[in-house]
Amino acid sequence: MFSLAERPLLLTLMACLHAWRGGSLPEKREELYADTVDLLLDWWESQRIVRDSEGNPKNPQPSLTEWLRVDQKKVRHLLNELAFKAHQSQPEAVGTADIPMKDLVSGLMDISQNPDVKYKRLVEYLSDRAGILIPRSVKVFTFAHRTFQEYLAACHLTDDDFPEKLAHLARTEPNRWREVTLLAGAKAAGGSAYAIWALVEELCNCEPETVKNSMEDAWGAHLAAQAIVETADLAKMSEANRKKVIRIKRCLENILIITGFPPRERAAAGVNLAFLGDERPGVITTKEMQFCCVPGGSFWMGEEEGMHQNETVAYDFWISRYPVTQAQFLEFTRDNGYKNEKYWKEAKDAGVWKDGKIKEYFEESFREELYRFGAPFTLPNHPVVGVTWYEALAFTRWLTERWKQQGILPEDWAVKLPSEAEWEKAARGGLEIPVQPHNVAMGDIEKNTRLSMKRNGASRRLYPWGNDPDPNRANYDETGIGATSAVGCFPGGASPYGCEEMSGNVWEWTRSLCNEYPYDPKDGRENLEALKNYARVVRGGLFNHYLRYARCPCRFWFNPGFWDDLRGFRVMLSPFISEL
Repeated sequence: MFSLAERPLLLTLMACLHAWRGGSLPEKREELYADTVDLLLDWWESQRIVRDSEGNPKNPQPSLTEWLRVDQKKVRHLLNELAFKAHQSQPEAVGTADIPMKDLVSGLMDISQNPDVKYKRLVEYLSDRAGILIPRSVKVFTFAHRTFQEYLAACHLTDDDFPEKLAHLARTEPNRWREVTLLAGAKAAGGSAYAIWALVEELCNCEPETVKNSMEDAWGAHLAAQAIVETADLAKMSEANRKKVIRIKRCLENILIITGFPPRERAAAGVNLAFLGDERPGVITTKEMQFCCVPGGSFWMGEEEGMHQNETVAYDFWISRYPVTQAQFLEFTRDNGYKNEKYWKEAKDAGVWKDGKIKEYFEESFREELYRFGAPFTLPNHPVVGVTWYEALAFTRWLTERWKQQGILPEDWAVKLPSEAEWEKAARGGLEIPVQPHNVAMGDIEKNTRLSMKRNGASRRLYPWGNDPDPNRANYDETGIGATSAVGCFPGGASPYGCEEMSGNVWEWTRSLCNEYPYDPKDGRENLEALKNYARVVRGGLFNHYLRYARCPCRFWFNPGFWDDLRGFRVMLSPFISEL
């Protein structure tokens, strides 16, 4: 509803509709459009006061339906058909289409039951009216907004070979028919819940693997998922429809990794997958987190302008494939992670944690869970945001303890926040690059302590994938998503070791203090207790920042007690605890 109100014309119409309905607005988008179209149609075809040259009122001009002697439904049916034809033939899939005067007048003449209605008088009658249609130029009308053109076209398609024709149009030309399809599905479902599931089946009747090789199947599954999320009642599904949802979820999982599918649409698929129930390994639970092996050795660290150096991480370590997700952090909250004092030493010393609650450094009020920013930020498969450095640190201690209790983490291993050096090596690569699959589930790490490697020379790559910027490989401002995206939406942006989302999406806390280069891990910058409330480094850039922030060497810093919707974190682990 708020996204509709951002458009000035629609905001004005919503205010008028609010008054017209006696102080209320529909809750659903399709109902809002339906009522607004009725309001505009009422304005367009109702009686008008005509004034003479001196401004005195004359006899009111009859309404269009009164003059034509037809039911308003016939006028509406004609407008639906005109909208569909105009939308179908419009050269560009933006803006509103032209409605030639002759098509409108001829259509009205055909349905008129008044023999006294003449073509020329009808032209004069329509020329100075506004409402659902407005004059664009001489002998040309257009709809007041593209939204209404799409809605009327949707109304036409619910009565014309529904859902087969609609699904065919949507699958073959999704940019033109997407909104029409979703509105038509919602309208049809108002008459029967069966209608939305019939449309879903027609949009997506393929096996999940086929979406990788067929853009029509991929778009069909994508729009089917959107239709379900917007319209279907997931709490009241038959067993047959439940199976459809499971199949479509598998399709969405494959859509996320189709690099040829637009990145904004992959992000939208991730949102829909969250609503339908994301079940990908390593995304929703901590037990199935996946890790990538980063071998010890030399690598280039820092900017090219005078600060680059041949740095070394002396030990192998594992780093999580994705940032920690909302669902994974929620496990910490539900397991009373905020209340367990032993996870919060630094926060307590800094005065930002007490009695099981935490606060921002400059705030007075305490909280005992994350701030809820709303969708998509708080969806379970998105990176956790709103965390202070202290919360990220507490999470690693909780996870270390939990995994040892569950027997999946060796006693001499620990979960940590990565240092700056560890983070940059994982993102940038080094002397050795894996030559076999590198994403390993938590339970298999001991069996895969060292992967096969090949030497390729130290990498000076600017981005995890190489030196060329690419908004299809990372979620930053040019990608146009404008929010966090579900983890796994940018497989083409993986680092040489298989880590994903290290460029864009969210800033990631490291354990390092913001000390100057050259980098010296023994100068106290890795001391977790040093310099309370002194800035800690974040890496990776985020969804609404410029490309330069998404480069591997870019570093930024924040007070460890700050939180907002821009910062998250990932974790690493290693048997070399003494090095950490």
